[in-house]
Amino acid sequence: MARDQLSPDAQLLRFESEAPLRALPGQFAMVRVGGGGLLRRPYSYCDLLDDGAFTLLVKEVGVGTRALMSLPVGGEVSSLGPLGTTFDPPPPDLTPVIVAGGVGIAPFVLFCRRLAESGRRGIVLLGGRRRPDLYLWDAFERFGMDVRVASEDGSAGHHGFVTALLDAALVEAGRPVLYSCGPTGMLLKVAELATSAGVPHQVSIERRMGCGMGCCLGCVVWARPLSGGPEEYLRSCTEGPVFDAETIAWDRDPHPL
Repeated sequence: MARDQLSPDAQLLRFESEAPLRALPGQFAMVRVGGGGLLRRPYSYCDLLDDGAFTLLVKEVGVGTRALMSLPVGGEVSSLGPLGTTFDPPPPDLTPVIVAGGVGIAPFVLFCRRLAESGRRGIVLLGGRRRPDLYLWDAFERFGMDVRVASEDGSAGHHGFVTALLDAALVEAGRPVLYSCGPTGMLLKVAELATSAGVPHQVSIERRMGCGMGCCLGCVVWARPLSGGPEEYLRSCTEGPVFDAETIAWDRDPHPL
């Protein structure tokens, strides 16, 4: 294990895997480390590296993340994955527009790496409270993405919320397909704008997970199936975390995102 300090309270952790990983953009790992509590915790795969290693973006929020971030270089963790659903690649005739905030930036590094490898370019909108929270901004630029940023304190890019950049990005994209991951308010606004513009939208839902395998039912999302069937709970660890945003009952989902 190795680490890069991205901000005062966030790190990019690099792990070597005992077996080759075949994770796809949007999938996650359930990770447990000694001293980090009883249960594993979910982390999106941030990137897969050429030497077979993978990276996780970790922000300090509690006992589990503190234990992981204080693990000595060379330390070991127990990791279960890849788990969950993935982002569908953008159709060749549509331009991907990505909206990501905070640790919701993590799954899009691998997504944009795959875009670049296929010769594609997308528009990436990154949001955070301050400049240090615009994690891995340089990685998206290295992949050739059109990166635009917003900070709530005005320390980088647009002064305000990242969703203020979305209308212009959708117009410039011409025929866009939208991807998002981040905090509650951001996802609600992105979903609203996507619906009003008639833009297809895939969203990665952040939930606290106890098992990661669909057993504990602690990560459910209230959804309306596109088939027109009855509303139901879907598990974000197995039916998600990536959903067609049109299936999410944003007005009825009782859990914080």
